[in-house]
Formats: sequence, C-alpha cells, structure tokens
Amino acid sequence: MSHPSRSLRAASHAARFAVIFGFVIVLCSEIAGAAPVPQGNQGAGFLGQWCAQGDPNKTTSITSNGGVFFNLTNENGDTSPGTLQGPNVMSAPGWQFVTGTLTSDGSQINWSNGTFWARCNNGGGGGGWRRPRIEGTWYRSGNRSQRCSIRRRGDTYTLTNEASARATGSWDSRRQLTTNWSGTIISGIVTNGGNRINWNNGTFWTR
Repeated sequence: MSHPSRSLRAASHAARFAVIFGFVIVLCSEIAGAAPVPQGNQGAGFLGQWCAQGDPNKTTSITSNGGVFFNLTNENGDTSPGTLQGPNVMSAPGWQFVTGTLTSDGSQINWSNGTFWARCNNGGGGGGWRRPRIEGTWYRSGNRSQRCSIRRRGDTYTLTNEASARATGSWDSRRQLTTNWSGTIISGIVTNGGNRINWNNGTFWTR
C-alpha cells in the first residue's frame, strides 16, 4: 500500500510541471507573434540591369539573394556589396560608401558622387511603349535662368537650348531621343516620369 505523503508529493510535482509547461507554451506563442515579418520585397526597385549615365553601352546591375544582401556591378565590372539605408536609398561600402537614391518612378538611381544609373531602354518591339510627352519648357540643369524648349510636329521635334541654338530630334529604335545640333548628334533618355532628360554629353534638362 503506497504512502499517502508520497502520493501527495507526486501530485504536487505533476501540477507544478503542468503549470510551468503551460507558461512556456504561452511565452513562446507571444514571442512568435511579436516577431517582425521579414519584408522580402524591400529594395526590389533597385534590382535588375541599369545603364551608367544612361549609356546602353555601359551596362550595370544590382542583384540580391532574397532582399537582405545586395551585389552591385558597375560598367567596369567592379563589384560592391549593397545595403539599404531606407526604402529608396542604397549604400555601396565597396565604393567608398557612395549612396544611391532611387527616383519615385524607379527609372533612375542618382549617386552621391554626381553620377547616375538609368533603366536601359532596350527597345525591340515592345508593343506597350508610349513615347513620353516632352513638348514644352525645360531648364538646363534645373536652372530656371537657362530656359530651353521642345516643340513637336508629327514625329519630328524642334529643340531650342539655353543659348537659343536649335536642333531637330526624333525617337530612335532604342527609345532614345536623338537630336542633331548642326551636325553634332546628342542622344537623351527621358526619366523621372517624363520630367528629366539625361543627355549623353553629361548635361540634363528638367521641368
């Protein structure tokens, strides 16, 4: 016949274990519920192929292993890791911590060293492309005292720069605006929702 005190002690130990076990389960469920959900799509706007200074011959790229670590490759083949500093800012520690800011429309990365990467316009028969409406007043380098203009007649554009020089222009097969300034050919890529033209001579117009 078992001793009554031993039975009481066994029952007490079992009750204590049940209480502790239940507390552990509740604590684990609360911790799991409080854990942040990984944001796998952070930085997705930076991913893909880019063209340095808008030049299709200077391709660059940004890849990711799942939204945490990024790898950047410039037009010379040099690489740098990339880290997000915010939803639209990326730092490149391997390139003297230069930072790039993604434009609101995702078409360009403006780097803190004065350069930029633009989305490469590969052309090639994409039926959904609509040429942007670029007619109107523009300003060289965003300077309101350096007024420029673009007018359109059919498929041909007439451009006037800040010095009142004129050129004709049209869209080419790469979806770039090719202009002829008295024999000097300058091509431009329209970015920032149609409000900026990056010219391949290093200048830009905004409006």
